Amino acid sequence: MQRLLFTLGICLALGQALNAQTVDGRNKPSGKKPPTESPDLAQYALFEKTAPRPEATSPIDTKLPLKVEAGMSIALIGNTLLDRSQDFGYLETLIHQAYPNHQLTVRNLAWSADSLHHQPRPANFADTDQHLVFVKADIIFAAYGFNESFAGPDGLDEFKTKLTEFVQATKAKAFNGKKGPQLVLLSPIANEDITGVDAAKNNKNIRLYSRAMRAVAREHKVGFIDVFDPTNKVMLPAGSDYTFNGCHLNDAGYQFLARTVFDAAFDRTVPVINEEIRATVLEKNKQFFRRFRPVNTFYYTGGRNRSYGYLDFLPAMRNFDIMTANRDQRIWDIAGGKQVPAKIDDSNVPPLPETKQSRGANRLLAPEDELDEFEVDPRFDVTLFASETDFPELACPIQMRWDSQGRLWVSCSTTYPHVYPGNEPNDKLIILEDT
Repeated sequence: MQRLLFTLGICLALGQALNAQTVDGRNKPSGKKPPTESPDLAQYALFEKTAPRPEATSPIDTKLPLKVEAGMSIALIGNTLLDRSQDFGYLETLIHQAYPNHQLTVRNLAWSADSLHHQPRPANFADTDQHLVFVKADIIFAAYGFNESFAGPDGLDEFKTKLTEFVQATKAKAFNGKKGPQLVLLSPIANEDITGVDAAKNNKNIRLYSRAMRAVAREHKVGFIDVFDPTNKVMLPAGSDYTFNGCHLNDAGYQFLARTVFDAAFDRTVPVINEEIRATVLEKNKQFFRRFRPVNTFYYTGGRNRSYGYLDFLPAMRNFDIMTANRDQRIWDIAGGKQVPAKIDDSNVPPLPETKQSRGANRLLAPEDELDEFEVDPRFDVTLFASETDFPELACPIQMRWDSQGRLWVSCSTTYPHVYPGNEPNDKLIILEDT
């Protein structure tokens, strides 16, 4: 993976000329024994087939404002409204400021495009209930209704039925291992009246579904926060700017949403945002997101989670858990008025163990030494076009294409197959031109 050798046209010719029995570096036995798989790592696997499910319990009713006790876990589930909120962090910041000594944990488990009846996930990916058990949820904010509202009046009865089933089932599950959660339903926000969006038509349907949510919440004694009417009011004036496309909030929109939800859910005065806390909240959300939703789930939960990814992903998930907890502690310290160091302390994060080396004995050679190992058909020449010796950023190439101008476009990914704890993605698209 560390060399791009061959001029265009030679690759195919060499492939035809080489004997099928040729043993290349990729297929040479490494001679290394696979590392021992620690049984302790299994606890970090959130797989649908094995992750714990909540025990049944007697449902409890939820009244607003919520009863908040020290050490509680707050979970956000539902659609894009809450999924994107993790990129802004306003609601969580307000909660920590209002309860500075409670050491609350907030975890975002929302997934864009989720609806009550359709929540697609990768193969063997733990479902929402299993993740709620993982975070030991005491309080759950659930945002649904927007995606469902596009069914219009004809879909309202089915939505009520699905919502009732969800509420009844969720109330009767002990995600924290002790008792049922306090459950709060969030209505969809209103559409902002911008060019290209039929806000009046959409809002007519959203209003119907919001009212249905209120009725279900009242009947089954769970919390309900109407964010449709408040957002509809602020989005009516000409020139309002709370979304970037009419339905997805921007920074100002999420500030407004956070204040609206906080005011309805908690018995506290809405504080002024502490940006130091919010910065740590965003950093915590980033690390937890990488743990909750790793990009390459085929290695984590899917078909390669044993043959390639087991020793890699599970220690990584462990380390993300530790890093998330470190950021929780920093949030609590700042909220409690303590002095914190300039940088987050991750010194307790252990190194990742050695991974399996199942693809052969790879050696890092200089271009000249590598060329000496080629068996070249005498009818051809092999010339060097580019290497990481001359172009250090040409590391971990995973794909390349030539364009009509003779330039080589190379996709380089040091992140693949996933972000390692403590690193940041640094993938590149490099264009190499023979001048």
